[in-house]
Amino acid sequence: MSEQRLHPLSWLFLLGATLKEIALPLAALLFFGHKQDSWVLWGGLPLLGAGAWAALRAFSYRYQLGESELLVRDGVLDRTQRHIPFARIHNISQRRKLAHRLLGVTELRLESAAGGKPEAVLKVLGLDAAAALEALLRGGHGRSAAVAPAGAAAPLLTLPPGEILRLGLVSNRGLLMAGVLFGVVMQNRFLREQLGARMEAPARWLGGLMQSQAATGHWSNLALGALLTLAMAFVLLRLLSVLLAFFRYHGFTLERDGERLLARHGLLTLVRSGARLPRLQSWTLEEGFLQRRLGRCRLAVTVAGARHEHGHGTEPGANFTELAPIATPAQAHALLRLCLPALDWDALRWRPLHPASAARRLIGQARWVLPALLAGAALDAGYGWPLPPALLLAGCAALAAAMLWHASAWARFAAIAEAGDVLLYRSGVWRRRWHILATPRLQNLSLYSSPLDRRLGMLHLRADTQGGSRSRHALDIPCLDRATANALRARLWPALRRPLDAENSSMQSNA
Repeated sequence: MSEQRLHPLSWLFLLGATLKEIALPLAALLFFGHKQDSWVLWGGLPLLGAGAWAALRAFSYRYQLGESELLVRDGVLDRTQRHIPFARIHNISQRRKLAHRLLGVTELRLESAAGGKPEAVLKVLGLDAAAALEALLRGGHGRSAAVAPAGAAAPLLTLPPGEILRLGLVSNRGLLMAGVLFGVVMQNRFLREQLGARMEAPARWLGGLMQSQAATGHWSNLALGALLTLAMAFVLLRLLSVLLAFFRYHGFTLERDGERLLARHGLLTLVRSGARLPRLQSWTLEEGFLQRRLGRCRLAVTVAGARHEHGHGTEPGANFTELAPIATPAQAHALLRLCLPALDWDALRWRPLHPASAARRLIGQARWVLPALLAGAALDAGYGWPLPPALLLAGCAALAAAMLWHASAWARFAAIAEAGDVLLYRSGVWRRRWHILATPRLQNLSLYSSPLDRRLGMLHLRADTQGGSRSRHALDIPCLDRATANALRARLWPALRRPLDAENSSMQSNA
């Protein structure tokens, strides 16, 4: 295959990526500058330079398909030449934003088993060129077993609008978006001043209303108004969650193409991601309180080598992280059987944790509550807050009862199970989670115990997989009795030795 260049409009997308980095200075230049000031005109010269540089970068980017590798050349002044063997390419994904779809182009990502930053990102290609390159990588000369040729994809799961509506109602993405907006406003002085000026009159009216109601003793009206305000905020946040769910998961389809799973979704930004079945290493089945009321759950997945935190060269939604954003339990169990044929959900024998796990959980919760109660008592004593002792005691008793109930409910539900090379752990009260781990994918195993754990005869088992998350473990099982923890460690230890034995055999054969 001869050398190929990117699409002629690639420089527009490279320019857009550059403008994102200078968006704030550019906005300040446009909104706060005066047209008669000559420095405003001089300030626009960097935009011309950024456009010319983007055009040069797009023109210098070239790629060529060889017999067993992909050759990529990039750079204007400092030139880079990368040789990407086909054996390293384990997944090919596409990401099409609204601008891509309007102009008939796409962004192609070539991902490796090592995870993290993609091996190559081709910004941007025409649809025909992208399809031809993907077909050559999957079925052309020099094809590796990692990238199987495309065949007839079989649909496994689709989300109609009704399911996406349910997904928006049970998710908290609206609250997360509100938190992001609040953080942006608090970090920007100009926005804070503008918002404060707009909210001054409503705040003055609300304060006067509260004072008048308190003076007349109509506390019930204040309570009713507060409840109505909270209800309106809840409804608005849910509507925002529904809107975000439709933007992200519109047209969601999960398909099987040989040993590969492909997911397509998106309204404005169309994302197509996938992973090979042998690369899947851990699954998480979640049921929140609202999800259980609707008879739905969520099935997430991690892929060997893939990092799911931001900052690794991947944008949100570009990774293959979900088999089912929302599904019935029967659908989720069917997907798990597809990924783990040895897993029979109905035949699992769940074993509870240590008998004292409820007490351990209660003590762990109390260490965070006691300082808050002591701080409240100190404020009451120092400032003379009119808190009746009976009310204070009733509140403490209600809090203690709630903590005791929560710890007991958690201990009743928490359990572990095994099915061949699969280890499962479930936990939670309001939001229940089932963590499912394929033990051949283990990369690290440790036992941990605090002084309190040793006092109660407990051990804490932690396991990590290949390229797992840096912020949390793939499997984190607390409150195990010593016999169970040592038996699990003895059974899982050979799974850690197998990759090492295979690597030593490969080194000896090469020598």
